[in-house]
Amino acid sequence: MSSFTPPPYPPPRPPGPSHKWQTLAALISAGVGILTFAVGFIGLPAAGVRSPVAVRETATVTATATATVTTSAEPVVQSENPDGGDSTPPDAEVPEVQWTGPLLSQQQGFDLDLVPPERGGGDIDTYGFDGPKAKLYGNSYALVPEGEDPDFSECKLLATTKTQSAPAVADGRSVCLFTDGGRVALATVDSADPGTGIVNLTVKVWEKATT
Repeated sequence: MSSFTPPPYPPPRPPGPSHKWQTLAALISAGVGILTFAVGFIGLPAAGVRSPVAVRETATVTATATATVTTSAEPVVQSENPDGGDSTPPDAEVPEVQWTGPLLSQQQGFDLDLVPPERGGGDIDTYGFDGPKAKLYGNSYALVPEGEDPDFSECKLLATTKTQSAPAVADGRSVCLFTDGGRVALATVDSADPGTGIVNLTVKVWEKATT
């Protein structure tokens, strides 16, 4: 009995030309797709489309600029008086004039706290002369600089800081003084006559200050 031996399987055939072209076409297609994606992503700004990274950077710059402008603003300070007047408060220490007028003294003193002043007081006393000048006694007097006409504040300052006893006062000169009642007074020697002993004065007395 004879045995049957099957014929060997035919050897595998090498890939034909069509299979090679299919593989090459697939590789080319994949490369073109990758290149197209890359070019499209890079070209987004040129096409008017912003990438997420660009959007974030723009938002950061905008927020920083806004914060800088806000913090650098300075408040406006109003320096003018809204009423349009002087902002300096009035001097509440300046009193009204209590009395002003002429006095004739012939070697006697006056009480300047009374209205009108009366003889017999010691606020200002023109007893005696120094040549043509009248000598003042009975109080402390501050000689006013020649040619000046002090107001209340100036006269008060002089009577506080520049007083002297028994000054000799020429015609036309003035003195500042305090009365016994604490009032400020300004006295001007209009004329002095040693022959008759008469001294003509012009006196201004301010009311007593409340402060």
